Amino acid sequence: MVDRRATLGMSFSELVMVRIGHGVAALCLLFLLPILPFVAAAAAVSALVRPDGDRPEPSYRPDWAE
Repeated sequence: MVDRRATLGMSFSELVMVRIGHGVAALCLLFLLPILPFVAAAAAVSALVRPDGDRPEPSYRPDWAE
């Protein structure tokens, strides 16, 4: 039987750290995936509501400045 660690060139602790990284990534996806549709909807609404950059907003001029 071939030693998997020797084949991969990693020590046992490195393999454990890789598994921990995979677990953390899975937990992040588990918590982030349900939120992503709401973030996408908020970004779409924000893009629709955002004022145009081409037309500057009218500036306020006090009465005494005229």
